[in-house]
Amino acid sequence: MLLFWILLFSLTGTAGTLLGASLFLATENEVRRRLLAGLLGYAVGTLLGVAFLRLLPHALERAAPTPIMATVLGGIVGFFILEKFFLWRHCHEPHCEIHSTGGSLILIGDGFHNFVDGILITAALLTSIPLGIATALAIILHEVPQEVGDFSIL
Repeated sequence: MLLFWILLFSLTGTAGTLLGASLFLATENEVRRRLLAGLLGYAVGTLLGVAFLRLLPHALERAAPTPIMATVLGGIVGFFILEKFFLWRHCHEPHCEIHSTGGSLILIGDGFHNFVDGILITAALLTSIPLGIATALAIILHEVPQEVGDFSIL
C-alpha cells in the first residue's frame, strides 16, 4: 500500500510539472517574458527564505553554530568552485560558446535536486501517509516555478 502512495505522488508531481511547463509554453512570448521574471524571483525567494528564515534558525537551536555555519559556508564556496570549474570564463554577448555550457550544469543540478526531492517524499511517506501527502504537495508547489525557470533558461 505504501508503494502505491509513493508511486501515485511521484506520478502526480511529474504530471503537474509537465502541465505547468506546457501551459507556460502555450502562452505568448511577451506574456512568457513577463511571467519568467516573477517566477524566477518567486523560486529564488522561496528557497532563500526557507533556508535562512526556517531551516538555519531551527538547526542553530538544536546544534552548535560553528559546524552549521561552516557547512553553509562550505556549500556556498563549493558551489562557487563547481560553477567556475564548468563555466571558467564568461562573455557579454547573447550568443557565445561559453553560455552553451551552462545547460549541462542546470541539468545535472536539477537531476540531483529531483533525486533529493524523491528521497524526501519517500522518507515522509515512510513516517506517515498524511506527512507524505503534505510533503509531496509542498514539493509540487515548489517544483513548478523552479522547473519553469530551468526550462526557460535552457
